[in-house]
Amino acid sequence: MDRGYRSSSSRAGPSDETASKRRRVETLAPETAHERHQRLFRLKQSYERGRVPPKPQSKHELEILKERHQFVRDSDVDPAALTWEDQLAYKYYETLFKEFAVVNLKHYKSGAIALRWRTEDEVLSGIGHLTCGSLRCRYHEPSPSMLASLEDPDVPPDPESTAPLVETTLEELEMPFGYLEGGVKKTTLVKVVLCRECAKKLRHGRKKAKEEREKMALVAAGRTSVAGPRDEANRRDGERIRSRHEEGEERFRRDRRSSGRSGSSEDEDAGPGLPPDLRDERRRRQSTEARHNDSSSRSRRRSASPRRYRSPQ
Repeated sequence: MDRGYRSSSSRAGPSDETASKRRRVETLAPETAHERHQRLFRLKQSYERGRVPPKPQSKHELEILKERHQFVRDSDVDPAALTWEDQLAYKYYETLFKEFAVVNLKHYKSGAIALRWRTEDEVLSGIGHLTCGSLRCRYHEPSPSMLASLEDPDVPPDPESTAPLVETTLEELEMPFGYLEGGVKKTTLVKVVLCRECAKKLRHGRKKAKEEREKMALVAAGRTSVAGPRDEANRRDGERIRSRHEEGEERFRRDRRSSGRSGSSEDEDAGPGLPPDLRDERRRRQSTEARHNDSSSRSRRRSASPRRYRSPQ
């Protein structure tokens, strides 16, 4: 046993034992605060390698406005009792002009429209009440020729003026605007000024939105199949076409029957009348010819096929 133990220790060598002792001493040796900080920092980095750094908790003023902005605020609320985020949104709300709104009709076909109040620069330049209030309309900006016709082109147009600054007819509309804000459905009356083309788009969008609301109401009431006004019109057109087709077929059959009866009577009435015995003889002759033609046609059909011969047994 002693020999085997000494052989194993001699096989490991004194250098390995010295190295292991040195590692134990270095591990247990005291370290300064700076060395301990570096070691823990390297350990922390090894754990967080590959992870996305957390977002900063601070927010920009624009982000706060997007979160806290309201289309219509309650005038009875005291601004001093609000948080500083709501106070910031309230201060921006007070700078807006809420007589007319500008509208975005990008998705008007689906019934979705967007509204916002005008800024001070838009009011001074006449955008939204002397021009079309649609943001994507060609008449949204004042016409250069109309601005040149003013007495002093350098002076901005009078906001109290009613003369349009575009070369088209404008129409003032007041409509109820429903929107979802903070998970709550709200409705308010909004006035917009639009050209004829944009007013037509707005009415189409409102009609489409009304149809969607009616469909959703029917679905909520438990109706499984919901047909819109367009589907109902298509169904009525299909029934009208089918009824016309059936009437045409019935008229064709009636005319055909009447023409057949008139044709047979005309054949019988044509020419001078025959005595009864000659009429009977004529009928017998016609029936005999018909039987003869029938038998001859059958014989021709039989002779057309090749004759088969049996092989001798």
